[in-house]
Formats: sequence, C-alpha cells, structure tokens
Amino acid sequence: MPIPSKRPPAIAGAPAARRGTRTVALLIHPNRRLRAEAQARGWRLIYLEYCNFVLPRGMKAHGALVDRPSNDPHVRALLAKAPAAVRLGTAPSPGDRRMPAVLPDLAAEGRLAAEHFAERGFRHVAYVGSRPLGLMKPFYESFRKRATEMGMECLLHQMSEGGIENPSSGITWKQREFTSWLRSAPKPLGLLAPTDARAARYGAWAVEAGFSLPADVALLGRGNNADICESLAPSLSSVDPNEEGRIHAACDLLERLMNGEAPSQQVIIVPPAGIAERESTHLLAVEDRTVAAALRYLWDHLDLDLSVDDVAREVSVSRRTLERAFRRHLRRGVNDELRRKRLEELSRLLRTTDHSVADLAPAVGFRNLTNLYKAFRSAYGMTPQQYRRQNEHERNAE
Repeated sequence: MPIPSKRPPAIAGAPAARRGTRTVALLIHPNRRLRAEAQARGWRLIYLEYCNFVLPRGMKAHGALVDRPSNDPHVRALLAKAPAAVRLGTAPSPGDRRMPAVLPDLAAEGRLAAEHFAERGFRHVAYVGSRPLGLMKPFYESFRKRATEMGMECLLHQMSEGGIENPSSGITWKQREFTSWLRSAPKPLGLLAPTDARAARYGAWAVEAGFSLPADVALLGRGNNADICESLAPSLSSVDPNEEGRIHAACDLLERLMNGEAPSQQVIIVPPAGIAERESTHLLAVEDRTVAAALRYLWDHLDLDLSVDDVAREVSVSRRTLERAFRRHLRRGVNDELRRKRLEELSRLLRTTDHSVADLAPAVGFRNLTNLYKAFRSAYGMTPQQYRRQNEHERNAE
C-alpha cells in the first residue's frame, strides 16, 4: 500500500498537547491497557490508522509503538520521523536489530498448556492450528515436547487455509474437515487452539457434531480475552500470554529510549501470566475411579484441613494404595495435588476478587500465611500481591 504524501489537516477543536507532554504514534490498536499506561506516563497517543497513516500537520512524534516489522512501509516512514520506536510483536524479526521488540514467551506458554492438561489426567491432547503453523510454531512445538515428556499422546491437525466459504449455506468444508478429524481422535481429548476465537469456533463445531464439552473435548484457547472466554457456554479456559506485562515492558523501554538511553537488549521476552481456568477444562480425565473420586473430593473440600488418611478413608482404600494410584496416574502424590489445586484456586480468586490474601487463605485451606507465601512464590515466581497486580485486567473486565 503506497504511503500518502499529503499530511492530513489539523483537527479543528482538538485539544492541544500540554507543555512537556510526549506524543506517541501508534501502529497498533490502542486498547484499554495501553491507554492506561499512556495516561499514567502523561503521554498523548495518536493512532495513525485513523490519520491516513500520517501524523497531523504540526504534530511531532517523540516515540512510536508498532506491531509490524521494520520493513513495513508505514513503519519505515514513521521511523524516519520518530526518534524512538518499540515493536510489540509475536515472534522475532530480522528488523529487531534496528527496532527493539517486546515479545511473548511462546515456548513457556506451550509448556503451561501441556502441564494444564496433564494435571487433569489427560492421556491424549491435540493442537489445532493453521497450515503452515507460521508464527505459532514455537507454541505448538513446546506444547508437543512437554506433552510427550509427561506421557501424553500429542496430535496435530492443521486446518486448510484459503478457499471460498459461504457460512449461510450451512456447514462449511472447514467445519466438515474438522469434524471428520475430531471423530477419529481418541477421547477424552484436550484440545489447544492458537487463539480464543479459534477455540470458540472449534468448540461450536464439536457440539454440533454431538460431542460434549468438556467431557469429550476439553478446550483451551490462547489470549485470555474475557469478551470471548466469558461469553461462551461452557466458558473458555485460556493461556494468558500476559499482554499487560508486555505493554508495560514496551512502554518502559520506549520511555528509556525517548530519554536518550540505549536499549540494554534488543528483544525482551515476557513470560505468560498462567492459565485462566474456566469451565471448558474443569474436569478430571482419569480412568481410575478411585483416583477420580479422590480428586473430586479434594477439589470440593479445599477449605478443609485434609490429610492423606482423610482422603483414603473417604474413597475406602488404604493410604498406601491411594498414594500408589496417584503416582501411577498423575505422577504426583496426594499432598502435591492438594497443594497444586489450592494454589490454582487462590490464583483464580486473586485474579477475580478484591479480597485480601489473609481473607482468601482459609477458603483454600491455608492455615499459615508464611507457608502460603512460600508455596505461592515457589509455584509462580512472585508474591500473591504481585500476581494480582499483573492480572488486574481480568478482575476489571468482570
């Protein structure tokens, strides 16, 4: 697309930038999180797509945030005028040597997804992506590798791209292709999609084909887009790539560049925030009835001061038999599972409520705050308060 040579006129009645206010040009959609970061830093954002990709007359950009590589014509034109720029991308690009980038840790996200299914006892998982895998290849490869390490069979189904479809005519050929593959896949199946939107589509197709969610097919998306995930039935579990953390890191980096500092590194990788579990993966895919019954009892009574003997008594087996069954089917002991589930539930409550850690602790079975903080930091690499701040967007979205 050619770059317009004429500048758009100044907008009548537009508020003038305050003295000392920095103007940041955007070649990235200005979502709520980005606007909040800009407001906190006193920046004025100009979304160039609404300005014919050219800054309004008389306006100077102090910096820029983009989601395109440096060889994009609009980015090249912007770099000639903005003294500092940062790319918020998905994967590394050769142009990162010229323009620093802040990227998600796709490999870590894939590992988290595999571990999420393994913790629920799945033996068969699948990744459904596009052909070719494109930028999401590291996401799939780390998912497959970790799933294999944990003893799960990992299937790959690549959806054909292109072609002409007419949704109004009924079932499309893409839906038929997916349904045919799904019928041949082993069940129960843990299915991972590269986006929440795709997971929602695959879930709808699975239900139309007669499968039950999550009993037959447990769905896991990527993006943790509350507008999608909370608007489905069942609600969609999702890998949270920590968009808020990436935006914060990109704005920090841009601010340093605008201050004249040299970047300490050209590419910053931001780890994911975790898995936002919802109804689409809230099940136990365990064939052993004793383990399944014990897990259900544990999950339903996290607030109790349970011992292994208590659980064994509830499912009418000896402690030794129960421990052996857990290690055979889940590769962890009863207390390990109890601690894992308590921390998972605590992380959900931190994301979705305003209750203090002290108030939440008894609800998930922690009687000692020191032990809670130690276990949480070991599992998440941060304190509960830091985790809550990092995931504040999910609480605000509800």
